[in-house]
Amino acid sequence: MQRNLINKLRPLLRQQSPIKMSEAGGAKITPKMANLQKKFQEDNDKPVFLKGGGMDNILFILTLVLCVVGVVGDVLLWFSYILA
Repeated sequence: MQRNLINKLRPLLRQQSPIKMSEAGGAKITPKMANLQKKFQEDNDKPVFLKGGGMDNILFILTLVLCVVGVVGDVLLWFSYILA
């Protein structure tokens, strides 16, 4: 069964050839992008989601606080249903 399906799909797959970057003109990296790559790839014992600076730290802490508030609210809701 699988062979029949593969044999039917094989001609369709051959019609589409992948586009190579060299054919598409290549990828040009701007100096700003090169600096960002250097900043995020350096080994400074920070996780990648905190390498963006102060705003990343604020967003990370806000995300943690909102997750804790949501879990506590959910637990309180379930306990209010159980104890009622």
